[in-house]
Amino acid sequence: MPVLYTLGLLVLFLTLVIAEIIVPSGGLLSLFAVAAAITAVLIAFTVSLNFGLAVVLGLLVLTPILLSIILRLWPQTGVGKEILNRRGPNSESSVPIATAPDGTPLNELVGRYGVAASDLLPAGRIIVDDHKVDAVSTGMPIDRGQPVKVVRVQAGKLQVRSASVEESQAIKHSATANASTSPSESNSAKTLDEVNLDDLEI
Repeated sequence: MPVLYTLGLLVLFLTLVIAEIIVPSGGLLSLFAVAAAITAVLIAFTVSLNFGLAVVLGLLVLTPILLSIILRLWPQTGVGKEILNRRGPNSESSVPIATAPDGTPLNELVGRYGVAASDLLPAGRIIVDDHKVDAVSTGMPIDRGQPVKVVRVQAGKLQVRSASVEESQAIKHSATANASTSPSESNSAKTLDEVNLDDLEI
C-alpha cells in the first residue's frame, strides 16, 4: 500500500503542476504540489531506502522536463494568449490598419514622394499620389509646398522627411515622362510644381 500511496501522490504532484501553469491560482496549487511531492518522498523512504532514492531521482529528472514541455505549450493555450496579449489577426481587439480618407492603406504609401499641403510643425497634411493625408515630419519643420518622402507609418500617421534636390528633380522628370506617354494619364501625372495647394481643404 505505501507504494501505491507514493505513486498516487506523484501523479497528484504532476497534475497540480500542470494545473498551476494552465490555470494560475496565485501559487496555491504550487503549494499543494510541493506538499504532495514531499509526502510521496517520505512515504517512499518508509518502504525502503532504494525506493526513496529512486523517487527523489525521478522527481529531479522528470520535473524539469515536464515544466519545459508545459512552458512551451502554455503560450498556445487560451490563458497563455490572454496573459501574453497575443491576438489572432481576426480578433476583434486587433489594431485596425491605418488608412487614408479614401480607404487606401497607409502602408502602401511608404517610399512614395509627395508635397506638403501645409506647414509640418511637425504635424500637418501632405498630398501623395493624389491622397490627402495627415503626416508628421521626422526631422526639421517642412514648409508648405516642399517635396517630401514617406518613410514609415507610426501611430496611424505617415512619417515623412524633406526630399532632397536630386529626388525632387527625379520626381519631376518621371512625371514629365509619364505625362508624355498617354494623354489619358496626363491628369494623374502632375509634377510637384503643378499641384494646386489652394484647392485643398486643410
